[in-house]
Amino acid sequence: MAEPFICPVFQNCAGNVLTKLFDGIFTLISNPINRVRKCNDNVDNLKKKVTELKGEKETLEKFAGAVDRRGEKIDPKLGNWVTSANECIEAADVLVANAEESAKKKCFFGLCLNPKSRYQLSKEAEENCNAVTELVNEARRLNLPLSYIPAPQQEVAAPVKGFEDFNSRKDVLERIVEALQSQSSNIIGVHGMPGLGKTMLAKEVKRKAEQDQLFDVVVMVLVTRNADSKKIQAEIARGLGLDQLPNEITTQDAAKQIKERLKKMNKVLMILDDIWSPGIDLEELGISPRNEPKTIEGSSSREEYAECKILLTSRDSNVLSDLMGSQQNFPLHQLKYEEAWELLKRIVGDRAESDDIHGAATEIVRECGGLPLAITTMAKALKNKEPCEWMDAVRTLKRPSSENFEGISANVYSAIEFSYSHLESKKLKKTFLLCCLMGHKFLIQDLLKYGVGLGLFANTIEEARNEVRTLINKLTASSLLIDDSGNNCFDMHDLVHDVAVSITSKDRHGLLLTGDHVPKEWSDMETRKEFEWICLRYSNVDGLPEELESSRLTLFRSVSKSPSLQIPANFFKGMPRLKVLDLTHMHMSSLPSSICLLQNLHTLCLDQSVLGDIRAIGELKNLEILSLLLCHFEELPGEIGQLTRLKLLDLSNCAKLKIIPPCVLANMSRLEELYLGNSFDGWEVEGNENQRNASIAELKHLKELTTLEVCIPDIRMIPKKLFFENLKKFKIFIGRKWEGQYGSSGSSRVLNLHLNASINSNYSVKRLLKKTEELHLRKLAGVNNVVDELNTEGFPDLKYLRIRSAPEVQHIIKPAEGGPFNAFPSLEKLFLQNLINLEKIFQGRFRDTALNNLRTITIESCHRVKNLFSSSIARQLLHLQEISVTDCSNMEEIVDDEEQGSGNGIVETTEPKFGEVLRSLRLQHLPELSSLNKSCRRMPLFNEQVFY
Repeated sequence: MAEPFICPVFQNCAGNVLTKLFDGIFTLISNPINRVRKCNDNVDNLKKKVTELKGEKETLEKFAGAVDRRGEKIDPKLGNWVTSANECIEAADVLVANAEESAKKKCFFGLCLNPKSRYQLSKEAEENCNAVTELVNEARRLNLPLSYIPAPQQEVAAPVKGFEDFNSRKDVLERIVEALQSQSSNIIGVHGMPGLGKTMLAKEVKRKAEQDQLFDVVVMVLVTRNADSKKIQAEIARGLGLDQLPNEITTQDAAKQIKERLKKMNKVLMILDDIWSPGIDLEELGISPRNEPKTIEGSSSREEYAECKILLTSRDSNVLSDLMGSQQNFPLHQLKYEEAWELLKRIVGDRAESDDIHGAATEIVRECGGLPLAITTMAKALKNKEPCEWMDAVRTLKRPSSENFEGISANVYSAIEFSYSHLESKKLKKTFLLCCLMGHKFLIQDLLKYGVGLGLFANTIEEARNEVRTLINKLTASSLLIDDSGNNCFDMHDLVHDVAVSITSKDRHGLLLTGDHVPKEWSDMETRKEFEWICLRYSNVDGLPEELESSRLTLFRSVSKSPSLQIPANFFKGMPRLKVLDLTHMHMSSLPSSICLLQNLHTLCLDQSVLGDIRAIGELKNLEILSLLLCHFEELPGEIGQLTRLKLLDLSNCAKLKIIPPCVLANMSRLEELYLGNSFDGWEVEGNENQRNASIAELKHLKELTTLEVCIPDIRMIPKKLFFENLKKFKIFIGRKWEGQYGSSGSSRVLNLHLNASINSNYSVKRLLKKTEELHLRKLAGVNNVVDELNTEGFPDLKYLRIRSAPEVQHIIKPAEGGPFNAFPSLEKLFLQNLINLEKIFQGRFRDTALNNLRTITIESCHRVKNLFSSSIARQLLHLQEISVTDCSNMEEIVDDEEQGSGNGIVETTEPKFGEVLRSLRLQHLPELSSLNKSCRRMPLFNEQVFY
């Protein structure tokens, strides 16, 4: 019987249909089975993805925090993303918890896990995982920087220099600290006569509050008699971690920024030192003594309060209670006799008990009336003096000055006057009197500018600066000045300031007008002619005379309270001997015509002014210092190039300066210091047709230049052979806009390189690298091995190194074959951020001193690095105090043993003590980290207080 004929086409179609049918049925059956089978894998995968999402969220929140500290608005896209991420994380956490609970449930009489429950969990885990993955990808598409500016880290200071821990002081300190922790008082005051140590007590409260972590942030601001709200707000903002407030910001807008910042903090202590009548308006500053509702991101349900405590100091208790509304006041009294005697003995030593001076010493303690400032100044003035001088001091104190000051006893006045009269030289005395005209927290740089102009100090600027520091140190040692904010800024106690102003006025050295205080000598034309210096500091004088006639006048200073103050055209006609002129905070469309007559002028400062036509400056041929710091003007006129005697030119922070004509700088052949930080950067290549601006090549004509601050947009603008080897101090930015936070380490030689081109042939930059102390590197086009390709001889002076966002870098140090390498003998801090191809930080042979001074190492987002250093290098790190490693996905251990026994390590040295002096160890987001050192079971850390 014949086989039935079946059409091949039909046969193929039927086969395909059956195949697809069976595939569909198989998929329908297998998918649920696979979901049940892969439940644990899906949940584990979800956990990993959530960890990744949390890392992205933390990074973006840090960025948002930095934006917030700058007072800027955060992009709504970022806020929406954070909200979605929080919801997704919360849902995932619930699902994981359910998975762990479900694992305990059984079916079929406890013989197997519940398949229905596992199917549902597996499906939800898979869906959640997809949602988390999408959020992670979205975060990366936001393209926000991975680095961020951290909140201010307040290091606990050493015990306050000048705070005497006598029982009377310790008792008040303890009661103040107790009151600050009480809920009953928000504003607390300390009052007492000048010279008792109120400021030192307030500083000790700050130190103790930080040490005991009583507050998240402690901010201390000096107010003074002529309170300037904008300056106070700027100090508060800095203390709270806000970026620098713009100069043009109003007090109202600044107050809003401060208030918003405070709302985002938990506990803040604000210390306002030296409040005078009529007090200050706290609300106007942006400080609320009330507990304000706290701003909590992403929360609307719970209410918390930001606590802001305020500590005030004043001479007058009525100012505190009646004007400032303090709820608790603590009086600070004079030292008891026993305490006063002990204070003198601490300074003079056991000699105070000797027969030849003991009687005089006890008399001096009694005459000083228990005032620490008076005792200290007298004791330091007499410390190494003969007995006859001690007796002379007693006679001086018993014949007090007739000068009368509110709140200052005659004996105290005489004590300070005695210290002044016993200064060792006329130059030191004159420097002290010059300081009193400058106000509180004066800059050494300003004193230098004045002193050089007056001919007080040495010939070169560098020598003059050294001399200024020496003189200030001597005045500080005599307690006539207060060391404030390190090496760049100093202060003077109010009491000392008042006495100094009296002396300078009485001896006709200087006349000071401040606020509403206008001395009678200012109105008397004949008396006014007798003064060498006249200073108007935020004075409320109605106006200036048409012509200020004074043949003796060598210094005139006006720090204007109002930009409307006008300088008459003939104002300078009668000042033929004027050497220093400072007109700060002025608005001038053109300079007064009589300024051209000042041919003996050596220093001209027009800082923080709005300027128009300043061509007349070119007529001042003997000018040695020209300071236009923080001025608003667009073009430096060509006439400035006529100032061939100029030694210092300060154009810092002139953000609007766009034009410096060719040859202006080149003509200043005697220039020793040039400051162009955050200022002009429109350099052009030398010799270009239609050249409008100066070229960097002009600097080669400045053979005397020792200090330079400048921003150069492109490394190719720098001639291959420049004079950089002559520089002793510099802050130079190459390839990037000026950024103010660099140089914060206190280094005097700072270099910031953002390289889009190789520096192999640029010998100028290579020589600069060799003497740099603080180095910031970014991008580094074509650089794989930082040390070998930037400077094969190493970096002998480098103390601070930061490298970030350099995708081609594979090694920091990988020396060529040869003997041990001494790369960073002085390095103290190392920061590496976002180096995506970095494989090894240190590789090769190094001398024992190569990294001996390293104290801090911070690594962020370097995903190919598996360890920080080998055990041989760890043996050198005897001073390492801080380690921070975050977001390094392949980091397996901190110390690696791979070089041991391979012949690559250093010759054996003494047994390592790595980790013993460690103070801080931060390891975060390191999924592969298994141990600090795989082969070491017990690694001693923190001076053997912790074993890991």
